[in-house]
Amino acid sequence: MAAASAVASSSSSPALEPHPDLSPVFSSPSAASSSSSSSRDEGARGVSCEGGGGDDVFDLDAPWVAAAEAESRLEEAVTAAAAARVGLCCTEEKGKGKGEKEEDEIRNNRQRQEDELMALEAIYSDDLAVFGKKGGLHYFEIYIHYDLNDGAEVCAKLSSANEKNPKDGRCCVGIEGHGDEPEDFSYTCNFEYLPPLVLTCLLPLSYPSKEPPYFTVTVKWMDGPNVSQLCKMLDTIWAELPGQEVVYRWVESLRNSSRSYLWFDGKITLGPDTPMQKGDNRAISRSLSLESVIPSMLSYSSKKRYQAFLEDLHMCMICLSQSKGSNFIRLPCQHLFCVKCLGTLCRMHVKEGSVFQLVCPDTKCNASIPPYVLKRLLTEDEFERWDRLTLEKALDSMSDVVYCPRCVIGCLEDEDNNAQCPKCSFFFCSFCKEPCHPRRQCLTPEEKLQRRQASGRMSEREVAQEILNIKALYNDVRLCPKCRMAISKTAGCNKMVCGNCGQFFCFRCGKAIKGYDHFSECKLFAPRDISAWERQMEEQYGNHVRLSLRPVGGTIRCPKCRERNFKDDEKYIFCWACRANYCTMCRREVQDKRGHFGSPECVGLEDF
Repeated sequence: MAAASAVASSSSSPALEPHPDLSPVFSSPSAASSSSSSSRDEGARGVSCEGGGGDDVFDLDAPWVAAAEAESRLEEAVTAAAAARVGLCCTEEKGKGKGEKEEDEIRNNRQRQEDELMALEAIYSDDLAVFGKKGGLHYFEIYIHYDLNDGAEVCAKLSSANEKNPKDGRCCVGIEGHGDEPEDFSYTCNFEYLPPLVLTCLLPLSYPSKEPPYFTVTVKWMDGPNVSQLCKMLDTIWAELPGQEVVYRWVESLRNSSRSYLWFDGKITLGPDTPMQKGDNRAISRSLSLESVIPSMLSYSSKKRYQAFLEDLHMCMICLSQSKGSNFIRLPCQHLFCVKCLGTLCRMHVKEGSVFQLVCPDTKCNASIPPYVLKRLLTEDEFERWDRLTLEKALDSMSDVVYCPRCVIGCLEDEDNNAQCPKCSFFFCSFCKEPCHPRRQCLTPEEKLQRRQASGRMSEREVAQEILNIKALYNDVRLCPKCRMAISKTAGCNKMVCGNCGQFFCFRCGKAIKGYDHFSECKLFAPRDISAWERQMEEQYGNHVRLSLRPVGGTIRCPKCRERNFKDDEKYIFCWACRANYCTMCRREVQDKRGHFGSPECVGLEDF
């Protein structure tokens, strides 16, 4: 989520990190700090394998509900209201007609409550939790979520005092101040999702004709005075609409107006932590210090964002198909690709051995695909092959690592360019791979061949042919400037790419390059390659061009049956024997004459 910055009035505030787990609801700041790295890794991964994206997403709202506390407070409200009605009944004489009227009123209220619950369930569906009846009364919860598309800046006012309030057990843990008085600090962070506000209602028999619903407002991250103001706002709505169904009005007012009690100067302000005062008993607010609540809020926002990612549709930039986020992988560079395409790409590179090219497929990105993503995409055998190839290519790229010519074991060469195999103990020269020869030059390939000839293992003719082969080989071979792998060019331009490490370089000068800007200095094609190409074009298409230049009115033979035909068109001829049209340049049969003459297909450049 998490661009978070801290602003302190006198010194920097403590670093608060997203807590990786919401069970239990809140934890100590030290626990939040110690596990922050794992939370960041999870947010960076965003890896969702096909068909299994939702396993890690649990009910994120449950820790913020405080259902037991809300139920307890509602029971207190019901008990107090029942006691008040008993006292009222003792002072009034109730006749038979009055009792029948009240029973009719209760039946009417029950019907109106049923209708209201049905409407609420249709409107809020998943955000409404109906618990049936409690003591014969309807009991339900409605969740109000804060999905902030543009984000919201939350400023938490912290304190440097490190002391525990004996009244409510609230612990204010911060940074040590420089004086005797506690210092105030502010911690600012951005949220895309805030934990929910929960409205819990118990509908009395006299609702909606006489009494409002018994309710509690639970906001476990909000300060107590602000939640009490929300309760007063609901009382005001009932006072304006007595005798009417008000639950829908309450929910919409909380959804639209609750943030206005916190939003000042474009940001939400929480804190500072103060001793808890007696407030509205229906308001269930933050009971722990901000140092404990803020990390849990950050974790909630991060996991809600990940949950939204799994449920939304995304487009894969490789196959251009749309699918849910559970079928996608988000790389650390934040680029998205479907599991099928990225898995195919990774398997292809592992199979071909080009493991250094396992990078983000985006054309403008070169970020490596991390190992934990590869482990999810590859089979066990493929991942072991990737691990082995990566180690081998890493050793190949090290200038002081050579391989034993006998058992092909990696060895470290010393300052004299000699190495000893740890397996077979062979002591050899790292240049020529021959036994160590102190203070003597390595033998050239020609000298090695002459020694073989002298020993009778090769004839003079074989030696001469081998020397020619070596010269031809070295003439068309260059070493990669990055990994020093020998690369041969068989045809094409001088821009080469190393199949081992993916480095682009110029074959003419051997320098590492990017793009084609370098070829303003070096030539992209060698002169002999240009001459050979021109000669090939002349041999292949020279006769065709000459035939196409024959004047209109003459005769020309059909390229298929060799019958003579009158040439009445500069580009095409019609053979009366074959009953077909032929191009005068490429001599091919043409079905559609529009745009064929002189096209790349006609002149033989369709492959280019």
